Amino acid sequence: MVTISEQNLEVIPSLAEIPGRYHALEDTVAAAVQKAGRQRAEVRIELAAKYQAPERVHAALLAGATLLGHNIIQQLEESEKELAAAAAPAHRTHVIGHVQRNKARRAVEYAQCIETVDTLKLAKRLNELQEERIETGAAAGAYDVMLQVNSSGAESQYGIAPEATLDIAGEVAQLPHLRIIGLMTIGAHTTDTADIAHSFQVTRELRDALQKAGVSSATELSMGMTHDLEIAIAEGSTIIRVGTAVFGPRPRQ
Repeated sequence: MVTISEQNLEVIPSLAEIPGRYHALEDTVAAAVQKAGRQRAEVRIELAAKYQAPERVHAALLAGATLLGHNIIQQLEESEKELAAAAAPAHRTHVIGHVQRNKARRAVEYAQCIETVDTLKLAKRLNELQEERIETGAAAGAYDVMLQVNSSGAESQYGIAPEATLDIAGEVAQLPHLRIIGLMTIGAHTTDTADIAHSFQVTRELRDALQKAGVSSATELSMGMTHDLEIAIAEGSTIIRVGTAVFGPRPRQ
């Protein structure tokens, strides 16, 4: 079994190498899930596609990927249009970057979930947009969202403070055209594994509290990236957001 620890993550792989990189990531996740005493089906791989050319994303989809994550709305739109034109395999797409209210319309049009809702104001805007989509026949039912939690308290990160998360979640849960499916966080930016694990634990405990409060749809925990996915899986992550392990370092822009 090949794992990502055996890959050179500093080199951008060729198009032909992407399937092998994706399979190595799958092996790594399988090993981490087994070590955590969990079932493989409990953890999904979300490929972070920031700055990736659509043909590289397409190669990963052909290798078995089914979930994509985009940070930048313009790239989300362009990528999804090109993948559709190329008849790429069916997949689900999430927004994993900060969403400005003036770009929210395109976000809900081209993605099936926004993981980074961190204010009630943004949630209300998304609720309005989904209502419009339902009225025009472009959508049916509630739009999936996750609340982003700033679980490490980092000033450089977006997200709701842990102590405010349940109150905001309660208000978002009352919006009729949104459905909270879970929480998202970025692990503590440190080499201290205990601190990283704690940031994930905080998010998991908030998700559990949210479910106990009656938001039964909040089952997901989007947490963990290439460098800390094993820790995240041990702490209960259901979605890991990985780009470097498959695509290598981001291209210079």
